Amino acid sequence: MATNSPVNGNWITGNMPAVAITAPKRTEIISVSIALPKDHNILIEVDTVGICGTDVHLYKGTSHYVQTGLTKFPIRFGHEWSGLVLACSSTEFEHFVGKRVTGEPFISCGQCLTCRAGHYNLCPTRFELGVRGDYPGAAAKYLSIPATNVHVIPDNVKLKEALLSEPAVTAMNAVEKSGLQTGESAAVIGSGTLGLIVLQIAQSIGANVSVIGVDEDTLKTAKKLGAAHVYHPDQAPSNAFDVVYEASGASQIGPLLTRIAANCARIMQIGIPSGPVNNISFGDFVTKGLSLEGILGGVHLMPRTLELISKGVIKPKEMVHAILPISQISEAFELVSATGRGKPKILLDMKTL
Repeated sequence: MATNSPVNGNWITGNMPAVAITAPKRTEIISVSIALPKDHNILIEVDTVGICGTDVHLYKGTSHYVQTGLTKFPIRFGHEWSGLVLACSSTEFEHFVGKRVTGEPFISCGQCLTCRAGHYNLCPTRFELGVRGDYPGAAAKYLSIPATNVHVIPDNVKLKEALLSEPAVTAMNAVEKSGLQTGESAAVIGSGTLGLIVLQIAQSIGANVSVIGVDEDTLKTAKKLGAAHVYHPDQAPSNAFDVVYEASGASQIGPLLTRIAANCARIMQIGIPSGPVNNISFGDFVTKGLSLEGILGGVHLMPRTLELISKGVIKPKEMVHAILPISQISEAFELVSATGRGKPKILLDMKTL
């Protein structure tokens, strides 16, 4: 059992319960050692963990990282999280103790040319908390993480809603890199959490945003959140959008990407397909003058996404379907993959562990 008292700056030691994906579609509650203090790390009592499509791919064993051997079972998942800081490893981070925080999942070397160019999320030797490599995620009683990855949650943002700032950084990064302007037309492919966040951010700058998806219930939510139009893939207009945000990660979207794009359109690939994407028309890329950019995270944008949640630009209540106890972990993973609910996000209450 853990020792020492919390929220006093003393680092808790001993063992703790954690949740691990031990094999495809199999989870277990295990006992693990609490990480010992090390330079620049802080210790957090985890409150809530979010489950997204990335976690589902890990759960099913279809993740790109699992298939390429970068991540191996057992996997202690949990890259979307929020919690309370209990202790810090050095006095320079004492100001975090007792604060409500959330954080970024990328643990990078900081020394390679990619990192020095500011692309910490693309460091070739990086860990992604609970996703890539063996850095354990937040699905546990406590989380040890570098203080540089942590951000204090605004007072008016609920602890269980703040973790949506993690997927929001990817959405914001995509919108900013696309150069989307007021009055331009944008299509968001995918009506899950990430797609709905892209919708809200793109709308906030005055773009005309449509959402393309296959789930009737989340398409209704997109309409409620202000989408100009919602379409099934075969109904979406051709040559219609200045910017296309692909947030579904579906491997069947190849023909759709270029068909709906207007001349000189920018395509932002956000979703990570578990396999090759077929039937992409490179002829369209040439004859329409299209551009394509992959978007992975946006580590510098979390303070701004927390501010967007604080100001109501991003609306967590319209995206969170349920907060489930750890006893329903398997149901939580299956629910994320299922349709029939208007709000896509599923959270896990780690206080029930």
